[in-house]
Amino acid sequence: MIVFQKIFRIPIIKNLGILMTGTILAQMLAMGFQVILRRMYSPEDFGAFAVYMSMIGILATWSSLRYEQVIVLPKEDAKGDSLLGLSLILSVLFSLFIGAICWFFSHQVLVWTGLAPEYHHWIYWLPLSLFLFGTYQALNFYLIRLKWFSLSANNKVVRRGTEGVIQTALGIFHFPIGLLLGDIFGQLSNIIHAGYRIFTTGKWPQVFSFTRMKEAAHTYKSFPVKNGIPSMLNALSLLLPVLFINRLFDTQTTGYFDLARMVLILPLALITTSLSQVLLQRFTEKKNHNTSIKKEAIGVFISLTLFSLAFGLLIFFLGEFLFGFIFGKSWEIAGLYSKILVWAFALKFIISPFNILFTAFEKIGILSIWQILYFIMILFLSWIPFHSIEAFLKAYVWIELTSYGLVAILDFGLIYTYEKQLNRKNYS
Repeated sequence: MIVFQKIFRIPIIKNLGILMTGTILAQMLAMGFQVILRRMYSPEDFGAFAVYMSMIGILATWSSLRYEQVIVLPKEDAKGDSLLGLSLILSVLFSLFIGAICWFFSHQVLVWTGLAPEYHHWIYWLPLSLFLFGTYQALNFYLIRLKWFSLSANNKVVRRGTEGVIQTALGIFHFPIGLLLGDIFGQLSNIIHAGYRIFTTGKWPQVFSFTRMKEAAHTYKSFPVKNGIPSMLNALSLLLPVLFINRLFDTQTTGYFDLARMVLILPLALITTSLSQVLLQRFTEKKNHNTSIKKEAIGVFISLTLFSLAFGLLIFFLGEFLFGFIFGKSWEIAGLYSKILVWAFALKFIISPFNILFTAFEKIGILSIWQILYFIMILFLSWIPFHSIEAFLKAYVWIELTSYGLVAILDFGLIYTYEKQLNRKNYS
């Protein structure tokens, strides 16, 4: 008992535990609602929703020009506050820009996405979804900077609860748009919850100081240049397969792929998202104080590897049975897809948290090169004539394994270099 108490006093374990508690509760809520929602909405509805959310994911990488990513980095609180204000204003402007594109070029957007006619009106919700997503991202990074991990964790529960209730209520009346509106109200509840707490600190006047925002933008001007385009390419690499499947096959197949991907991403959502946020704060702090990160990095790597092996074997041997049992017999095909995809997602689960090293050590240029190569490899999927969805998925898995194997080498190369430099300083 005393050993566990000592472990949970370690800052990285304590902070991770707080974030993960909220994340686990949020994902349990989400999965609980999914068991109901998959019986209320059709695979076509979920396929269209997957396409919509892929568009949000791709566009959101430019909503704040990546300035939200550096909110945790400055030592001075004033700069962190200014980066929050800058991110929020850029999010508003970008959403208005996308709104104009959706209004004047709606036909071209619909042709590119391949959305079925009954879902065409969804694109007019894109600007609002983008604004809410970008605003929440900025606020969440600010909460991490303030070490308000409990509030960040609570926000996840509030969001998933609100989202699920709205989607279920509208699903009863067979409104496919209920999936979209649930996401919007979930994001809105997050913003209200976090925004109010930050507002009570009395920091808003300096958050929106034009002079300070201008200085912060200049200080971190390399992030939009070095990280903006590559990050968008990375988002495209992650989300384009949904659009490719929708165009090459049909919306129903996209719906099956969406469920397979959602279940396989669950460990990423439960653990690595929170872990990445904690590691970013922790490694940045250690770098600023010139202390070692090797032991923590190795411990995290071993833990993630053991978990991913257990989860991977479970899906590989019982995928179809589990999907049919939990979501209904009509979703067994998604279980078949998951068996093909599982090892690619397992590797991604292990490596993804360590990619924040490039931000913590301000080596975005190296990550940018990898992201560009990753994007080029994913593009090959649109050029190859696949005769079946299974062939498409297998090609996708090989690309993922190759890409994340390469970035793993880069991640641990950064740790090795940092530790080597640290040892030189200690001996000099």
